[in-house]
Amino acid sequence: MDNVQAALYPEDRWANEFAYLGRDPISFEDTISPRFHEFEREAVFRESWLFIGRVEHVAKPGQYFTKEIEVLKTSVLVTRDQAGQVHAFYNVCPHRGNKLVWDTHANVEVQGQCRNFVCKLHGIGFAPDGSLSRLTDPSSWYGEQGRKLRLAKIPMETWNGFIFVNLRPGGPKESLREFIGEPFWQGFDGLPFDLLTERHKFVLECNANWKLMMDGFSEGYHGATTHQAIIPIGNFFDPDELKLRQQHFGIYGRHRQFVAPRIPDGLYSFPIEELAVANPTGPRYPMPFEMPILPHGADPTGFENWGTSANMLWPNMHLQVYYPGYYVTYAFWPLGYDRMRFELEMYMPQSRNFSELFSHKVGAGLFVEAALQDFSLLEATQQGLENRAFAGYPVTDQEILVREFHHKIYEAVRNYQEALGARPA
Repeated sequence: MDNVQAALYPEDRWANEFAYLGRDPISFEDTISPRFHEFEREAVFRESWLFIGRVEHVAKPGQYFTKEIEVLKTSVLVTRDQAGQVHAFYNVCPHRGNKLVWDTHANVEVQGQCRNFVCKLHGIGFAPDGSLSRLTDPSSWYGEQGRKLRLAKIPMETWNGFIFVNLRPGGPKESLREFIGEPFWQGFDGLPFDLLTERHKFVLECNANWKLMMDGFSEGYHGATTHQAIIPIGNFFDPDELKLRQQHFGIYGRHRQFVAPRIPDGLYSFPIEELAVANPTGPRYPMPFEMPILPHGADPTGFENWGTSANMLWPNMHLQVYYPGYYVTYAFWPLGYDRMRFELEMYMPQSRNFSELFSHKVGAGLFVEAALQDFSLLEATQQGLENRAFAGYPVTDQEILVREFHHKIYEAVRNYQEALGARPA
């Protein structure tokens, strides 16, 4: 490493800035312990605001979608009523507890538009505002019990069009604004989320703990190795003296952030990328609007050569803004201590012609290919950790957010156990 580079990126720069995290090897017991997972369900997911979708998914009255939150054994129904109000309900019929909205299989999420949701068990119907719309055999009900049936509401709030719900018994301990915190709450104002409505969605499952995928997307240190086949990092980084550094790491309460430089324009690995003006970081054609400098919350440094602003909202959402002007959301959902679902959604400007659509499709395909390369390592990592060959694992200064994330996970579970009076996991 040359002297200039060393001055810019001393090896312990971030450990010095976040000294409370220390430098010791970290334990990944939280990814391989079934008992820890049971506490984590309640301490991390039950206590938090959870991202489940966007308001554009229920843009018109009568539109709806369901969201399966298996880690809390809950199905959520999100609707927009005839007055334009968005609601979140437990996806449960209040008569006998049957799941209300589903199609061919009760565990598969659905979306659509309708005036009434009719229970498949006894035909009782409910309007998008949760009120009773159809009562079967009304004379058989005791008094007003039948007429008082109504869907159970779930606390729901939005931030920049992102929908969050809270499943804590008795209601959330804090508002969504308090949960997100001021650096993020107002710091993304000005980003055109409402103009980026072309959606590309991908869903994958694998036999690995959800936090391992979170770890992979919390640093760029792995890029020169994991993605060398499709991202031309070797063309401008020396793999033996890695200089693929993040411009900025930030920790804001429960949430984390990094800002990374962009891949130089005109650098492609395959002919189709040049033809489509796209590479594995997405489409690169001139966007309908420009974001030369990101809002302060998305990049506190004002970095002119920004390529990615990656923002990790506790506990399981990543919001990444990419140059020249689109964004991606990731959601990492536990299905067990050693199984997870990964949801990736890319949001771009609506294509105005075939060239832009082609660029979007190629960019999305290459982007997902890069994500699959990360994903393909998870089961091997899970199996390796399950050996318990080492009590702790050293991480580099470029993996400071990995260290911080597990620090927060252990802290949340420890605080929950102490309040519960339970034996530590």
